[in-house]
Amino acid sequence: MRKVFISKGTVATDAQRAFVDAVLEMLDTVGMSARIMYENEWSHEQPLRAIKKVMRECDGAVIIAFTRTQFDEGVELKKNRVIPISNIKLPTTWNHIEASMAYSFDLPILVVAENGLKPEGLIENGYDWRVYWTDLHPDVVKSDSFKGFLQSWKKSVEEKKPTSLSAEVDLSKVSVGKLVSMLSLPQLWSLVGVLATVIALIASSSYKLGAGKWPWQ
Repeated sequence: MRKVFISKGTVATDAQRAFVDAVLEMLDTVGMSARIMYENEWSHEQPLRAIKKVMRECDGAVIIAFTRTQFDEGVELKKNRVIPISNIKLPTTWNHIEASMAYSFDLPILVVAENGLKPEGLIENGYDWRVYWTDLHPDVVKSDSFKGFLQSWKKSVEEKKPTSLSAEVDLSKVSVGKLVSMLSLPQLWSLVGVLATVIALIASSSYKLGAGKWPWQ
């Protein structure tokens, strides 16, 4: 089962809770294991460090954006202009932070956003993904359009190389050559360094035990 990181704010209304639960249930139905900070993932570390560690073990990310902040009137300062704005709804800032982190890890991203949110930052079209705009209703996740959107993203997740070898591969059935080919260059150099150190220690011990002679002498 592929692991996916879930970015969402703390729910404040019954509608938000029902929608989030419906999305999570659908992810489970299609074989995705949701990892949610401070709900089924816990850490003693500061948030950014903890999120980074969890996200490195995931194969995709789902951004569920709904209203966290709302105000009726205000102004936007843009290019030396003061623009009146009204009925503004903003999601949690963590949606933007976690979406950008997921993008930096090259994770396939699924963005589901509540209709009416201000389209800005990572919660807007024009990046490497499209935003699925919708009302917060559980029945939305059962619609053909949402299922199609989800399946398209799921395909990208499944095409991505698994982040955890132990979760996807039976290491007892993999040859040494195959294992080496699955390592990144930094991991390969680290392995070479460890092997060289081990060989040197064995040779040194053998030299001492052999009364000043190397094992091959």
